[in-house]
Order: sequence, then C-alpha cells, then structure tokens
Amino acid sequence: MRLTSPRRRALQLLICLGAVLVSTFAYKAYPPLFRGLAGFGRPSTILPSRVGYRAVRGGKSLRREKVLARADVAGVPDWQSLIAEAESTSTGQRLKQEYAEREKGEGKPHTDAKIRLFGAKESDVRITLYRDRAAWCPYCQKVWIMLEEKKIPYRINHINMRSYGPKPDEFLDKVPSGLLPAIELDGDLYTDSISIMQLLDDEFKDYGPRMVPPDQSKRIEELYQLERRLFGEWCRYMFEPGMPNLGFLTDGRKSSFEKLLTRVDSELKKSWDSKSNPWFLGGDSPSLIDLQFITHVERMEASCVYWKGMRIRKSKWPNIDRWFDAFEARESYRATKSDFYTHIMNIPPQYGGTYPDLDNPDVEESIAFIGGKSWNLPSPYLDDMGNQRRQPINRKNLQGESWTLPIPNYDEGSWEPITAPFKVTPEEARHEAAYEMVSNYENIVKFACRGNGDRGQVIYTAPLADPFAKADPGCKDDTDMLLRMAVTGLLRDQVPKFDASSIPEERRGELAKCVKYLRDRVGVPRDMSFPAAQHLRAYLHHLVEILTPTTKTAQASFAEAQ
Repeated sequence: MRLTSPRRRALQLLICLGAVLVSTFAYKAYPPLFRGLAGFGRPSTILPSRVGYRAVRGGKSLRREKVLARADVAGVPDWQSLIAEAESTSTGQRLKQEYAEREKGEGKPHTDAKIRLFGAKESDVRITLYRDRAAWCPYCQKVWIMLEEKKIPYRINHINMRSYGPKPDEFLDKVPSGLLPAIELDGDLYTDSISIMQLLDDEFKDYGPRMVPPDQSKRIEELYQLERRLFGEWCRYMFEPGMPNLGFLTDGRKSSFEKLLTRVDSELKKSWDSKSNPWFLGGDSPSLIDLQFITHVERMEASCVYWKGMRIRKSKWPNIDRWFDAFEARESYRATKSDFYTHIMNIPPQYGGTYPDLDNPDVEESIAFIGGKSWNLPSPYLDDMGNQRRQPINRKNLQGESWTLPIPNYDEGSWEPITAPFKVTPEEARHEAAYEMVSNYENIVKFACRGNGDRGQVIYTAPLADPFAKADPGCKDDTDMLLRMAVTGLLRDQVPKFDASSIPEERRGELAKCVKYLRDRVGVPRDMSFPAAQHLRAYLHHLVEILTPTTKTAQASFAEAQ
C-alpha cells in the first residue's frame, strides 16, 4: 500500500517518537553506552574489581543445597568470632586505630580516606580531589602525592576510569569530558594533572615545600621534555609489535629506551654530586618533576619486568635506584604504590595491548611469577632453599593458575622484591589480610559469588571489570564457609584442608569460580598492602586447588584431609 503524504508524515513522526523513547530508556538503563565507560565501582567495600567484559549468561537457581557440610569442615568459626580474633591481634589493633584517625581526617594517607585535614578545620577545606576508584591512575597519583606532600587539606571523591565502569552523572555535569584527575577549588573545576599541580603550588605557597621553584624554570622544562621522550620510547618498546625475522627492530626500541633511562640516571646524578640529594631539582623533598617521572617510571618498571624480562631497579642505573628508595621512604608515596600484578592488569586497558618478548626465557619466568600462572609446589622457579632459580624455564611448566602456599621469597633477587619500607613479618601480613576481610565480610562474600553469577550486559575493555554483574545467591552459604576457612588460616597460620571428594564435581567447579573471582581482583594499594595481598591470594588459591586439584601440593592436601 502506498502511503499518502499525510500518512507518510504521521508514520515518520511515530518512528521518531519511538526512537526517542527507546533512546531514553536505553540511556536510563545503560548510561555508560552514552557517557563512556570506566572501571569497577567499589561499593563501599574492599575488593571490588578492576576488570571485566562478559556477555549475558543463563540464570542460576536461587538456592542449592549446602555441600560443604558433607566435606567435614566442622569447627570453622563464625564471622563474629573471626572479627574478635582479628581485632585482638596487634596488627588488628593498629589498623583499627588507623581507621579511627582516618575517619577524623588525620593519620597516615590511605586509599579509603574521604577527607584529609592535617590539623585544619573541616570548614577550611577548599579542595575536592576527584580521583580514580581503583587507586591506580598515574595522573591522579601524582596530584594525590602532591596534596599529601604539601599537606593541603582536601576532600576525596572516587570516580571510575573509563574502562572500568560508568561515571556518575553528577560528576559529568561538572566535568563533561569525564577526565581524571579533576579538582574543585573554591567551586571552580580544573583538569590536567600538570596544570593542577602548578595551580596548587601557586595557590598554596605557604603549604609545604614549593614544588615548582621559580629559579629553575629552564631546568624544569628540559626535564619535562626528557620525561615525555622517555614515556614515548617506553610506549614504542611495550605496545608496538615486533616483526618476524626482524628482531633488530625490537632490539632498537629497547636500546633507545635504555639510552633514555641512562640519560635520566645522569640527570639525577647531577643533583647527587652537587647537593648529595636524590631529587631532580635538589632540596629535601620531591618536586613537580619528580612526581611527573615517578608515576610512569613505576609502571615502566612493572611492565618491563613482566613483558620483557628487563629490570630497571637493581640493574645498571644506580641513581634511579637511589631516587626510588627516597620515594619509598615517604608515606605519601607508599600509600599510592601498586604491586606488579595490579599494574599488569591495569596497563593494557589504559595504554593498549602489550607484546611480550617470548624468545627471552626470563619472560616466561617473570610472567609466571608475577602473574601467578605457575606458583604450584614444588615450584619450577624455587630451589630447595626457597630462592629463585636463574635458568631457562620450559614452557610445559607454565601450567596452573595462580599463587600458592608457602609464599615465595620476595628478596632483592626476586622478580618483584619487597623493599625495606614495605617489609613486614609474615604474621603481620596475614593478620592485615584477615582484618580487611572481616571488616567487610558481607559485601565480600556477595562479591565473590559473582564468579558463578550473571555477567554484566555492558562490555568493558578491562578484562576483570564487571560492575553490573549479579551474584549467584545459590553459592552464598558455601562461599561464606570457604572464605571463613581462608580467614581462619590467615589468623592462625594454618593451611586449609578438607575432603572435597563428596562434593559433586560440577558444584566444586562453581565454588572454585567464586573463590577465583575474588582472588584475581585483590588490588594494591586499593584493598591492602602488597605483602597482605600476596598472602590472601595464596590462601584463596589453595582453596581453589582443593576444589579443583591440579597440582601435587593440592592433591596432597586433598589426600591428607581424607
């Protein structure tokens, strides 16, 4: 039937109205599709995640029979008992005191702080810092460190990065670009980390040390250009593919990158020779240039070790070593520093795909060690004394999934050494992990059950970010029991053991997914310190191995429990 002109116009009007209604519904239901995406949101909990693309999956039954009761796990304490036990430890008492100070805007810098006063009144706070919820963004990190160094009172508002989850409308109303970091100073909004740091140094001259000494403007500009060149060469080395039979191209990129590291080292040497000072501009504290360098060099260190088998620290740049040590001696930096695993999970979504040097046997070893791909015991990477072997690793050893007990050594010879300012006793690390778990156990149990739940309907570039995922309620009771077993082990230095043979194989797989989901999303510094994170990941992985045994260690625990 041919439509007359009035009918055609009426049909067009109906189509337009329908499109408007559909768009409005989609915008309200899935605003990230229209406003851009950012990381996993941390719902007032520890241990939400940085990563995740998933498609919609079939629903699960809401309730299934508890199966761990059949596995002879009687005697596992309830959460209230575990809370009391965690709080009674010296580490628990310290963390509880730090939390009380943090609530008042005082104490040490911390990722969970909502306001920092430095002795000022709350009414005197002029700044709100908008930084990433994952505590990973390098541009947010440098502004965060600067505020701490100068002790400028400020409030903190956590916002997702684009690849991890949606940004709230109230933030986008203020910053339509969604860029992070942003600061609100006396009601005005500013973005771009360099501009923000220059503004803060000018506006708050009487707070802390000057970060941009006026008499060194020429040297500051020269060093800034050096940092931009170093960043560019790192990107070429890390994110551009090599070509078959043309390895000299990759070698050339590495050589160019190393030459610039040598130049950076020589610039730091100038300050050391003239003023016995580790900083680029001298003085007793870092400058804006030091902050500009450190946040990217920290990520360069992790990525070069993991994907290229190349070390920056403890290698051939002694002044960079001294500079890193000086930063790690400062609380402002330690509170913001990530571990290598957190970095390697966050770098690709932010910068692009990386290209590991798989012809280098050290790369196989570093990937396995840092990424937790083969820490099964007996480890192919540790000798009888617990030290890392320095020998080529056969690819067949790169099996397994993640961290295991006992924890490997992290001394100066390891791929990721725990340096002196971060070192704690194993007991302190275990008790910190346990305290963080019991402090938010209800949300953490629910979060872990996402592992066997329905995935979010929005695709994210970060592989572990899944902010719209739904937990599987049918896994709640058994997952709760498993996590209590892990916390009990952390508090009492006991390796969890139970007989899982009576649990149906399919059910074991479902519960293993829940524990893995949590294990892989423990972030540093967002959730806890590096030593604590290593212990928690290992205890969770041990439970996964009991449920789905793939290694001799897990099979031994499985058999011993019987």
